[in-house]
Amino acid sequence: MLLDPSAVLAAADSADLNHRAAVAWFERVDEPLLLGALSLAELDLLLQRELGAAASMAVVESVVAGSIRLVAPTPGDLRRAAELMAEAAEHRPSLADALLVATAERLGIRRVAGFDRRPLAVFRPRHARSLDFEP
Repeated sequence: MLLDPSAVLAAADSADLNHRAAVAWFERVDEPLLLGALSLAELDLLLQRELGAAASMAVVESVVAGSIRLVAPTPGDLRRAAELMAEAAEHRPSLADALLVATAERLGIRRVAGFDRRPLAVFRPRHARSLDFEP
């Protein structure tokens, strides 16, 4: 399962409208959690802005401990992300979102944990009709 930064932010931020759902989901999920390297950078910016350095460090500790596995982009992922961005140019998609979809394609993953679905909905993955979102 790929993690979108919105799922981690919701779980970390008790003021987030999706906090309870995110915490409950993280408590029951029993499969590997994957986070793209570019998504980690995006998550760091969000956590630093909303909650401070301690929240960012908690994510780093989760990666170091193996609770979250970091996935580095390949050159093929970057090429595919560029294609996806060109196809959806009118929506001004971010590289991080396009790379998440490209990584999902490469790994054959259809499920994404995230609450902010709109940015990813502009992409048409090759390996599935669409991505499935949780929680």
